[in-house]
Amino acid sequence: MDSIGKLLEKVIMHYEKKEYDDAEKASDELLASHPDLHRAQFLKAVILEETGRAEEAEKHYAKAGNKFTLWTRLALQLHDADPERAITYYERVSKMDPQNNLVWFNLGSLYEKMRRFDEARLCFRNLSPVKEIVSRIFIPLGFMIFLVGGAILMIQRGEKALASLVIASAVFCLVWLKRDGGTAVQMLGKKNKYRQHHP
Repeated sequence: MDSIGKLLEKVIMHYEKKEYDDAEKASDELLASHPDLHRAQFLKAVILEETGRAEEAEKHYAKAGNKFTLWTRLALQLHDADPERAITYYERVSKMDPQNNLVWFNLGSLYEKMRRFDEARLCFRNLSPVKEIVSRIFIPLGFMIFLVGGAILMIQRGEKALASLVIASAVFCLVWLKRDGGTAVQMLGKKNKYRQHHP
């Protein structure tokens, strides 16, 4: 018998290719050996829903756990591979959490890539970049400054080993800032761009 990981990969591979019969067989095999596995219940539900069996899908969604997280992950997974299906799940999660900037940003970026500019505009106008700038730039920057200041004081007191750990944490904050700060700046740019251009 295949491991959980291999069976999950098999389901996902067939699902991404829209080989629904094979995906369903693999998900049934996975559920037979691991009926409580949330991801397997979720994938079975998605397959059923996409093949027109919504009522049956709901039974599996009920056992799948946090649908918001799972649908978001699925949308991200499909983002480049199958934009139309990704849009379905981004739109679903945007209704579940209309304050989620990352969902609006990803959905808007996908619409923009598909040259569906009116829909992209609606998504980017829903962004709250100030919240993202505070959480993705100012907070990590402030924490990094705090850590560097603490490391300097430790070095002055001769606690070099402890200071090196604090400096390593500051470097981690810098990486975090670089990764997340860029997204916040992009969000601000998209919001401004689409604010200025009217349909």
